[in-house]
Amino acid sequence: MAGTDLQFRPLTLTDPEPTGRQIIDAAGGRPPEEYAVLEWLADGSLERLRLDETTDLRKPGAERFIVAKSDREYRFEIDGKDQEWPEATITREVLLKLAGQDPTQFSVWQEFKNQPDKEVLAGHPANLAEKGVERFYTVMKHTTEGNHGSPSHS
Repeated sequence: MAGTDLQFRPLTLTDPEPTGRQIIDAAGGRPPEEYAVLEWLADGSLERLRLDETTDLRKPGAERFIVAKSDREYRFEIDGKDQEWPEATITREVLLKLAGQDPTQFSVWQEFKNQPDKEVLAGHPANLAEKGVERFYTVMKHTTEGNHGSPSHS
């Protein structure tokens, strides 16, 4: 189990098919109605687990959850994969982890329609609360020091 920082810690559950409510309770979230549970699936997708919905912990890759105080999910896309997030902002580190990219070798960019794309930098989370689905993409950093630009920038 992790919070939105993706720092995972062990969680003790006795039921092999816990509900979202049981996972929130085991994580110390009270009242559970004020929390969200996202199951991190084996394919890297995040999927909301409703309070009374169960998940089978016996299936491969079904042991990672994100529990956060939240009353809604924010939809976004990273490298073409649809995702949900329980907070209105998301960090560079989380985006790269969800994309499965090494933060020392990749940068992450937020795509905009009517302005230049913007690199998401450490310490400056991207806003997910704008209308519509935010889109992000990863780019391998250049090997030449000091030349870290987006493909759409010159």
